[in-house]
Amino acid sequence: MKLLKRAIWIVALLCVLGSCSDDKTTYKPGSGGTEQGDGGDDGPNQGGSSGPGDYSNLTASNHPRVIMTEADVAAIRAKLDAGTDANLKALHDCIITYANETLTAYDLVYKIEGKRLLDVSTEAANRIISCSYAYRLTGEDRYLKQAIKDMKTVCAFKDWNSATHFLDGAEMAHGVGIGYDWLYNELDDATKKSAEKAIQDYAFYCALNGKWNLNFYKSATNWNQVCNGGLVVAAMAIYETCPDEAQLIIDKAIESNATVMPEMYNPDGNYPEGYGYWGYGTAFQCIMLAAMESCTGTDNGLASEPGFKKTGKWILFMEGMNKEAFNYCDSAPSSVACPPLWYLAYKFNDPSLLYCELMKLEDGRYTASDELKYLPTAVVYASKFDLNSVPAPSDKLWSGNGINPVVLVHSDWSFSNTDKFLGIKAGRANYSHGHMDVGSFVYDAYGTRWSADLGLQSYGTIENVTLPGYSGGFGSYDQGAFRWAVFRYNNYNHSTITVNDALHKASGRAEITSVINSETSRGAVIDMTDILDDECEKATRTITLDNDTDLVVKDEIKAYYNKAAKVRWTMVTKALPVVESNRIILQGTNKNLYLTVTSKNGSKITLKTWSTIGESYDASNAGYYEAGFEAHVTSGQSDTFTVKVSPNE
Repeated sequence: MKLLKRAIWIVALLCVLGSCSDDKTTYKPGSGGTEQGDGGDDGPNQGGSSGPGDYSNLTASNHPRVIMTEADVAAIRAKLDAGTDANLKALHDCIITYANETLTAYDLVYKIEGKRLLDVSTEAANRIISCSYAYRLTGEDRYLKQAIKDMKTVCAFKDWNSATHFLDGAEMAHGVGIGYDWLYNELDDATKKSAEKAIQDYAFYCALNGKWNLNFYKSATNWNQVCNGGLVVAAMAIYETCPDEAQLIIDKAIESNATVMPEMYNPDGNYPEGYGYWGYGTAFQCIMLAAMESCTGTDNGLASEPGFKKTGKWILFMEGMNKEAFNYCDSAPSSVACPPLWYLAYKFNDPSLLYCELMKLEDGRYTASDELKYLPTAVVYASKFDLNSVPAPSDKLWSGNGINPVVLVHSDWSFSNTDKFLGIKAGRANYSHGHMDVGSFVYDAYGTRWSADLGLQSYGTIENVTLPGYSGGFGSYDQGAFRWAVFRYNNYNHSTITVNDALHKASGRAEITSVINSETSRGAVIDMTDILDDECEKATRTITLDNDTDLVVKDEIKAYYNKAAKVRWTMVTKALPVVESNRIILQGTNKNLYLTVTSKNGSKITLKTWSTIGESYDASNAGYYEAGFEAHVTSGQSDTFTVKVSPNE
């Protein structure tokens, strides 16, 4: 029977490898990129960690073993007891505070929202992992009892909704897998068997038999990382109870993740799905690598991708002022805790990656995090180096190529009124979680986000909207898809240019052709021609922060010989715009800035504002405004429009 069972699992895996197709199209990036450091030396934390894994220690007598070993617990306790690291204690306290809250929380119930069980899965993982950590660090039985209670509850569910939305099952596998391993020596046989069966039936079986809504094995998105990460943690946790199935899960994760890592991170580390999904995908990427390393002594070479080594520096530079980040694609504007950076800082020997994380620990962003399941892993790596002397970044500009190239500018890293932040995006729209935001920028200074991005809209409010006249729904990236009718997703409502009132070309791609980095000017030049070539012959946009004072945006538009170009220049802003005859006053939180426009060839410029109220299906955009201008470029002619946003009247 054992041989027959193994044969069935192998056949299932071959089916996964050979016949299942992904329902998302992916873009294969070209080669090349700016020459930048990888965020630190490869250092001793990488050495000898890319060879084949040793699975001989995955036995019933060797628990806990996944990510946080008993040696790690002893090291963490020693540092906490010494009282010499306030940052480590702050991380620890975040987990304990949350674990205390779970003790009086509602019972977990199986509840589908739309097509997702994900909220329940996330809550379960947060609770189980936090309480398991709290028990191991304090020895208090109340945390043990709560973790076991929640494990029993979710393992008794009818399923983990993997066939409908596999992320749900992956997150459950992560939470139950950690609880199983970390509490193994305290669990009775019935609880162990229940967890083993749920992991195998609700996660492994679905993964190896293609029972899913999306083939995450072939998806170069956060799905690959989250699903493989959750599965690998569970496989490492229960390995000795089902070694054949667990090995298949691990081997397939390594193979598929290695395939998509170059697209997700290379060449320079800027994650194509943006700030928010970096936090999700990269968290599980780091958790998967940490699980492999702690259990088998290797990351199987997955961390060796050049872009992965650099991704921590990219996310560091994505942090803007006033607790906001550069939120292109499907990201909310809020700057949040980034727990993967603790692993990356240790892995690549670069404590400077934690500069903003220490600030977030102090100002409450870690306490406010709703992703507590990541923090115990952060504590493990935070305990391994000195957090009392983390330097501020020395560079003022970061640039990266890839699917969505960006240039990011920080003027002094003080996050005070003297500091300014400029984020510039090129790239494309028709990629996972994409918007028609090519050429857009955000600008923070003097306590205000002068140029903003509205961010994502809750998927549940729009993913089931069906209207006539569209070639696809919200989940489609076709030119004629409903996605681009959603207010926050099209180019009209981003800080970019529109020509002849037309949508950007979804399949087009804009490159950063030049990075400007001098003492008096920092920014980028974007060739937007491929995005706009249905409406004009050539379009080039230059965005710079000049003399650490003025934001300057220069658009060069060449009209076709037989077609005029009506230019709409839009800036989404949190400042109240007031149009005057020759300028727009932007009334900010602490001061005003002044927007002025000039035309090189004398085109008539009409200063304007636009409403931020959309259709009935659109989210509210209260607190945001749109300001800019319209102008016409005669057929066969060119013009250059220069916008200056300055504190000087």
